[in-house]
Amino acid sequence: MCSGTIPVTKTPGIQRRRKSRFGCRNCKLRKVKCDESRPCCVNCQIYGVVCNFGFNVPDFQSLPEERTKKNVLKQFAIPSPQSSMGNCIWVADGATFYMLNAHDQDLFNRFQCRTLHSLGGPEIVEIHNRHMLALSFKRPFLWHGMLAVTAVHDRYLGVTPTHRRSFCETYHWSQCTSLFKKSLGQPIKEEHKDPIWAAASTLGILAFSSINACPLEEAWPLGPPDSSDLEWLRLAAGKMRLWQLVNPLRETSIFAPMADTFTTMHQSLPIEGINGVLAELKQLCMLDETSTAYNNPYFRVAHGLSELLATPVGQATLGKAMKFSTKKLGEFKTLIERKDPIALTLLYLWYTRARECRWWIDIRATYEIPAIRTYLQRYYQDWGHVQKLLSRVDIGCL
Repeated sequence: MCSGTIPVTKTPGIQRRRKSRFGCRNCKLRKVKCDESRPCCVNCQIYGVVCNFGFNVPDFQSLPEERTKKNVLKQFAIPSPQSSMGNCIWVADGATFYMLNAHDQDLFNRFQCRTLHSLGGPEIVEIHNRHMLALSFKRPFLWHGMLAVTAVHDRYLGVTPTHRRSFCETYHWSQCTSLFKKSLGQPIKEEHKDPIWAAASTLGILAFSSINACPLEEAWPLGPPDSSDLEWLRLAAGKMRLWQLVNPLRETSIFAPMADTFTTMHQSLPIEGINGVLAELKQLCMLDETSTAYNNPYFRVAHGLSELLATPVGQATLGKAMKFSTKKLGEFKTLIERKDPIALTLLYLWYTRARECRWWIDIRATYEIPAIRTYLQRYYQDWGHVQKLLSRVDIGCL
């Protein structure tokens, strides 16, 4: 992680300043976090200035253009960016060009120093730094995806003043989606597979997290129908089709270090029997010894959710949580779309634990948990098993 700054106590006659033990002065003056790479940090290389850890280098001394390109190339082993204007840099795939301006670069700095580390464990950071950053200079949709996710994360953390989608967030999400669709329309070669999976994962995060903050009565399932209400669930099904196409676990994939997480997500669930299903879910879903995945639409979800709910609070993993959306839910997905009370209750219970895993799940759960609860209490108050489960969640017994 990038180091912060520490306050220096004020002494008489001397103006109070903030100093950093390790960061360069340029980063402090720009109010961005320095990654402390010596002899030149990433921020200064991207910004096009000479890094000044020492006092013998002036602030914001410009680098010659050729030296800037060579330094970035050496640091990241990436293709040289297109000719830049001022302190802007370009990324391109031969057909699409995009210029990163100062605001985009600041967003990228926050992605590198903060948002990247919130998306997963050390393996995610290593995959990005060793591979994805280089690939993103040849795949503009990856840049747009990174910037869009960072903009959503800013909103989640309160960095931006609005709780609704910002123009920046919407623009980069739209560009990522558009360019990604174009790439899928081309023949998919071996070198395309990893960027495609990375973009699909990014769009999955965006579909889940990029929700407009709104009054309770406007949130799904209470509010009027909107095509984006369950986009995250539909996109999850599409991702699984892409999984078969690009196989992130293939030997040459850069995502191979994530094999354990992927294996947990795709671990088989029982197709018959009710061993391991919580008693409350057996009652809710009307499961008995004759129930199977083929005669009960709640069967698989009840098994996966029981495993998640049995995990101690604070120890749920993304792999366990995302079993909910990686399975062939079939009729269950349709039941959610129809606002079936049992399906909604299962989704409600899933949110209460899955939100622990990642901020991008929590941001949607913040709005949809109270909305689902209100919907069920308002329209299904006489459904005893549903109301019992809601009450048990209230008192922390489930």
